[in-house]
Amino acid sequence: MNINVLEVMAINAAVPALPVGFFTGVAVLFFAVYLDLKRRGRFSIFAEMGRSAAAGMGQAGVKEQITGALLPVVLAAYPDDVRETTEKKLVWAGIENLNALEFLTVKLAVAIGALVGGGALSLLFNIPYFWFLLLGVFGYVAPDYWLQGRISTRQKEIRRDMLEFSTLLATVIRAGGGDVYGALQQVGRWFGGVLGKEVMLAAHDMASGSRRADALLKMAERCGVDELSQLVQVIIQADRYGTPIAEAISEHAAQMRVLRRYAAEKQAGEAVVKMTLPLLVFIIGPLLFLLIFPAAVQFSQILR
Repeated sequence: MNINVLEVMAINAAVPALPVGFFTGVAVLFFAVYLDLKRRGRFSIFAEMGRSAAAGMGQAGVKEQITGALLPVVLAAYPDDVRETTEKKLVWAGIENLNALEFLTVKLAVAIGALVGGGALSLLFNIPYFWFLLLGVFGYVAPDYWLQGRISTRQKEIRRDMLEFSTLLATVIRAGGGDVYGALQQVGRWFGGVLGKEVMLAAHDMASGSRRADALLKMAERCGVDELSQLVQVIIQADRYGTPIAEAISEHAAQMRVLRRYAAEKQAGEAVVKMTLPLLVFIIGPLLFLLIFPAAVQFSQILR
């Protein structure tokens, strides 16, 4: 038999072995990690934390059972700072029906499902496993991109309404004789949207017995917007030093208006620079071609 044919047969026989070897290596790695965690007594702690977290989910459905099964792995794989950061991002995105452990479990489940399903399809249909590796990576990072998109959309809406909200809040406080709680209730009810909902929640916290500063700081933390955090600090400092709150908010709104004008001018200047290349390529270039081409044709005829 020809040597080249033997080489091709050997390569074809080795291709299905790649996913098998990959899964074997992953299984050995997970088993080694499990033995190490069990030896140090950490896996039992993670399992107990997972059971206690899953117990608070109520009646266990299919989603809760999957989440409870993967929770020990999630707790072992992701440190506390990652879980805290994820929880903060979920709050910024305004997602109330999902916590950090569930979100990280979804990430891990999607990635593992893509790898396992891809390995099975690779063995059955002889598809290169490289594409399923890419699918697993995409399944792992896609929830993060989705979450970041939710955060950006929500924070853009809050930033867009901040100037109007500050001006209206100062007007209502001035008309109400300095009653911040009543002003927050009225403005939040009139304003609506994401910012109005957060303001109403802060007013509810005040009515429940929380200090005004604590309720406002919690609102700023839930939104994660610098402009709102600055407004909260202005209100807290004015309340602390006895400055009229309406005047302090009005001055802050005036500063925001100036900063927005500077930002708009900066964006306009950047737009001019960005439009230079398209103008050269799509307008000036074709125009020069239309002007020069007839003269070039006539000149070539004269030379003949």
